[in-house]
Amino acid sequence: MIKGLLKEAATIDDSGFVFIENIEGFSFYKKIKENNKRFLIVYEADSLQEVNYYNNTIKYITPIEIKSEPAFERNSDLIILLNLKNLGDFNTHEQKIFSIEEDPYYFKKYVLYYSDEEVNLLANKSISDLREVILDRNLFNAYKTNPNYPSLYSFAARFFIKVPFLHVPVNEEEMPSIEVMLKESLLANDLVTFDDNLTKIINDKGDHSKILKEFENE
Repeated sequence: MIKGLLKEAATIDDSGFVFIENIEGFSFYKKIKENNKRFLIVYEADSLQEVNYYNNTIKYITPIEIKSEPAFERNSDLIILLNLKNLGDFNTHEQKIFSIEEDPYYFKKYVLYYSDEEVNLLANKSISDLREVILDRNLFNAYKTNPNYPSLYSFAARFFIKVPFLHVPVNEEEMPSIEVMLKESLLANDLVTFDDNLTKIINDKGDHSKILKEFENE
């Protein structure tokens, strides 16, 4: 299920990867666009190994078609798909996930974890569906209320964050301007008057002492 979604994401026109081969559970992909070469390795598991296992195994089994490329090690991403029974199990894997993702050797590494409940919610869903989920404001608000509850949004957000060649969808029509976002932040922190006065100081070339005195008294 999740491996299929990732394969779909990798091989659509926007991503441009081509599936090469599956060896011992590791799926290898290659992308060549003009002089830009990139490689993807996907591995699905129910538990995590020490990071050296992935480094050594991949170096040993990588197809010659990919291994012979000089850009292989510096332009490769490993995505480990980790199946958790429940999202609450993440805490027991957190330290190992961190050590894998922070390992600097050979290629970049990402751990995309998901729960059995999320898999059930993903039945018959495509990458296009996940993009729509990310853009759904109601689903986002529900996710904010309880981010640890398994939902389509929780998985979709994690998917787009963890898969390095994907861009998080943005509905530009609904995005407020930077000015509006700044004003909302000021309102939330009771700083509108302060901001207005500061603007006066910046724009007024006259005597600022009176306004500065007001700041001291606020």
